[in-house]
Amino acid sequence: MPLCSLFPNILVFSIYAVNKKYPIVVWKDYFTDNEMLINVMLGIAFFSVLAGYIFSREYQENTVNSMFTYPISRIQFFISKLVVVLILISITLISSFILAMLLGLTIKHEPLTFSILLYYAKTYIFMIIMHFALIPIVAFLAIYYKSILPPIILGVGAITVSLIMMNTPFNTVFPWSIPAILSPQQNEGTYPNYALGIIVLCTTFIVGIILSIRSIKKDVQ
Repeated sequence: MPLCSLFPNILVFSIYAVNKKYPIVVWKDYFTDNEMLINVMLGIAFFSVLAGYIFSREYQENTVNSMFTYPISRIQFFISKLVVVLILISITLISSFILAMLLGLTIKHEPLTFSILLYYAKTYIFMIIMHFALIPIVAFLAIYYKSILPPIILGVGAITVSLIMMNTPFNTVFPWSIPAILSPQQNEGTYPNYALGIIVLCTTFIVGIILSIRSIKKDVQ
């Protein structure tokens, strides 16, 4: 699973290693390029597919009825899956951060200070929280439709809409553009409304939890 974090890291590393426009790694720009690619591409598409697979697996394999015969409530079962997704998101993003740093150290770079490391470590932790907040909605679609297809469609559609709204004043209204908007950016011309973004993410998380739990309770009689 963490291997999926390789693509953005290798892409950014290749640009800095080959392109003469970047004679030296400026860590602020380098880390920002990495996290922007993750937030716009990997975070939206991959995490949607990942969550869709985890929450729809028993429906795809027709084992849902037997799963709910175990001495564990449906809510506990749902929460355990959320925890698994959180762990996988954390592993993926932490691996990406470490790999970005190691690759950057192999080419000409400015001094990597503790303050820069700490700042971007906090950024990646915040990214983990933001991407996890989007998971319950994906879980609801997988549970309600009993298929991984709706989460895949959501992931593709969310990427498209996010790219359209990225540089508009309404970018923090759409939940899937928020991780990119509230993370450090190269483009200072965006209009981040941090308070609104956090409110939208929290609302999305709560609504997703409620809808998922309702669907689970109605699912197997």
